[in-house]
Amino acid sequence: MEIPNLGKQCQELSCKQLDFLPIVCQFCSRSFCKDHFLPQQHQCTGEYNKIKQQVSEDADYRYPCQHQGCKGGELAPVICPGCSNNFCLTHRHQVDHGCPTYKPPENTMADAAAKIQKITDCMDSGHSKKGQGRKSDKLSAKVQLMKLKQKSCGEQSLPQEERLYLLVLLPKTSQVSSQPVFVSHNWSLGKAIDATANIAKITNRNNILDADKLIFFRASDGSLLGSMDQTLKSLMNNQLLFNGQTVILEYVPKDTEILNTYKDYKAS
Repeated sequence: MEIPNLGKQCQELSCKQLDFLPIVCQFCSRSFCKDHFLPQQHQCTGEYNKIKQQVSEDADYRYPCQHQGCKGGELAPVICPGCSNNFCLTHRHQVDHGCPTYKPPENTMADAAAKIQKITDCMDSGHSKKGQGRKSDKLSAKVQLMKLKQKSCGEQSLPQEERLYLLVLLPKTSQVSSQPVFVSHNWSLGKAIDATANIAKITNRNNILDADKLIFFRASDGSLLGSMDQTLKSLMNNQLLFNGQTVILEYVPKDTEILNTYKDYKAS
């Protein structure tokens, strides 16, 4: 079934395609497709050429650019807020016309990086009382998390949504000082310690009755992270552990609750 009155043909002679939403030229009042509706695209026979000629012939109609050596100008004034001179669009920015009031923008990324580093340095300095450093653990973990995601080791089969990233400061007897890891937040603290010891290739004697145990402590204040049977997720829910946090792994006697030498541990 034909619908003869739907749409119009483009009136550009080289086109003539049927357009269901034709556009009418405001100068010659003819209908065109989207590719030919501009006056310069269909050789407009209306007032467009007259207006264009008047603008080009009338020198006073243009506001000349005051940039040295520039012969351009605009139909409307473009005033610099700094020096109050008029410029063309090419030289309208202060840096483009050498404005004497121009000030280079501050390096906001560098400033932000410096502030983050300052916060991190303050957090690394430690605190003297148990629990006092926990207030800064959440913020320092956020700062560190993106770096840990790029270089941490762990079981590759773990789903991304389960991964908990930690920067682990290793025992003093270890050949390296730190190891970034990721573990599952569904694991118990004991299983996370076993996995970390395996990744860092350090001896794990937690299954030997009278041996010193590998235990996680908070790097901020030296306090015990939790009991071996606690899940990491439960610690996170209680805001006792944060994704991206720095912790210390050290050999200590069983039932040790505070690592008094926590300030001595630094990441490599």
